[in-house]
Amino acid sequence: MSVTLSKYTEHARNFNYMSGIERDRLRQKETAEVFTPTCFVQQILDEEEINSPDMFTNENKTYMDNSCGDGQFLSEIIIRKMKRSGCALVQALSTTYGVELMEDNVKLCKERLAGPNPTQEILDILDKNIVCHDALTYDYSFGELIGIEQFIGEKLI
Repeated sequence: MSVTLSKYTEHARNFNYMSGIERDRLRQKETAEVFTPTCFVQQILDEEEINSPDMFTNENKTYMDNSCGDGQFLSEIIIRKMKRSGCALVQALSTTYGVELMEDNVKLCKERLAGPNPTQEILDILDKNIVCHDALTYDYSFGELIGIEQFIGEKLI
């Protein structure tokens, strides 16, 4: 059973923003965590889309956020990709990648991106594509047997 765009959008946008994690000043200082409000994420993506009108219409275009937090940017990218290209959630997720330093944020990101009632296929994609690692030292292979130069050249925008 595939999830509809409206149900996915409702799930992703009504997700408890920065939920359940104590983010005290020490944690913020040590991790440099900054969470972007949804309206600002949408504004940034609107501006980017003006500069690159096909950025969400190509269902095979790959996106990567190297500090994905709880998936605020990635969820909006997936929503736009499904809406503009007409692709299914599985396709949108399979071309979306994230790296995040904090384990609790990775868990929230995966829950958010999975949508309501995720299938095992969706969970497997997220386990591969959303990783807990330091973005400064990660090799960006996401489990693929390729070099960083090839990945950057072929997969990233």
